[in-house]
Amino acid sequence: MREGFGPTWVISPWDEVTVEETGSGPGSPPALVLSGTAGSLTIRPPEHRGDWLSRAVFLRRLRDCADELAALLESRARTGACDDDSGQE
Repeated sequence: MREGFGPTWVISPWDEVTVEETGSGPGSPPALVLSGTAGSLTIRPPEHRGDWLSRAVFLRRLRDCADELAALLESRARTGACDDDSGQE
């Protein structure tokens, strides 16, 4: 973990993740939107289309890391590995 990286989003049951079109023109690319009780976060590609392929690599890495986190949560929930934790940060 990085110290002082920025805000932390604690996932609630009501949070959603969507891909939203922001417009049909080249200056309005689609965006990934996380929204819920903590507010919202929009991840959008840079304006220069030449950078989009490298950002696709980042988004796939984000997907893979989210999948890894989901697997860890499922595993620990099944084994009770976190039962001694009060659930508080």
